[in-house]
Amino acid sequence: MRRVFVSAVLAAGAVALTVGTAPVASATTIDVQPGQSIQAAVNKAHAGDVIVVHPGAYHESVRISKNFITIRGSGDSKSGSVLEPKAGTKRCGHGSAGFCLIGRKAKTGIDPVTGTRISGFLVKGFHGFGLFAQFAKNTIVRHNSFQDNSDYGAAAFTSTGTRFLYNRASGAEEAGIYVGDSPKANATVVGNVVTGNEFGFFFRDAAVGVARNNRARGNCAGFMVLNSGAPTVPHRWTIQLNDVTHNDKKCPPIAGEGFPPLSGTGIFLLGARNNVVQHNTVWSNRPGETTPFGGGIRLESSKPFGGTNAGGNVIAHNQAYRNKPADIVWDGKGTNKFLANKCGHSQPGGLCH
Repeated sequence: MRRVFVSAVLAAGAVALTVGTAPVASATTIDVQPGQSIQAAVNKAHAGDVIVVHPGAYHESVRISKNFITIRGSGDSKSGSVLEPKAGTKRCGHGSAGFCLIGRKAKTGIDPVTGTRISGFLVKGFHGFGLFAQFAKNTIVRHNSFQDNSDYGAAAFTSTGTRFLYNRASGAEEAGIYVGDSPKANATVVGNVVTGNEFGFFFRDAAVGVARNNRARGNCAGFMVLNSGAPTVPHRWTIQLNDVTHNDKKCPPIAGEGFPPLSGTGIFLLGARNNVVQHNTVWSNRPGETTPFGGGIRLESSKPFGGTNAGGNVIAHNQAYRNKPADIVWDGKGTNKFLANKCGHSQPGGLCH
């Protein structure tokens, strides 16, 4: 639950988002070749334009604050379009992020950057984020790979209508894919593969979303839905049809936040309320070190971290086996429903059918 350079910006999270303008009819295509600048193309672009980035390595951070800009790479591998850090840049938090989407201040609040589409990139090695969205609306991030970015692979803060579709994220010290601090997230997270992060998917203090047909493997926790005590209680998330296996990476305690070591947790609702977890396959999530957490599907109060009991959740029709300390773990606080889950062992007993 580390906080990085976004902290000051997040303090403005209560400011209203105003509506962006619609794209113009006369869209053009702008080509970017190796040795040229993606940022220069963004600066030149108008609403509705498509920037096509040809195969090659591009050393820069790219900031988008215009509406309805599409940036289309040539593939999310070494032979496609690769975005890597550049030393000495001031853009995107002094080069902390590969792509940064940041809304503008307006007289009526915040004018969100709207309708951005980014696809076909390998984004790697940034010391903050592969992609960072703040005050963004209706963003589509599709078919990208976020690799070894220090804090987050791809993250949306105080945003609405974000869609993370068919991306890969690995090697993040915080979350592979993150949606947080968003009272009207309305997020869609579909078809992504996350491996080797602290949290594969992390939904913190964000309301309403669907996470479907994703794969989480080799993280400290596959899914985390956290209520940290912020004004927005995470609720109405539907987590379904996901493959959550072998999330047994070892993560140490988080200094200064009182959060203990984490390992071996499949789907974790920590203080989250009124969510649905259904039709998931949750296998062999076993702590690799001593931790108070762990287990296939776990529901627990976040009061020790400033939140609430986990309540009003429905855990139904999941298959959970070979998880430790149990396939379903519930601290017994709050009122939750457990329906037709196929599993071997639960704590307390009686939650498997």
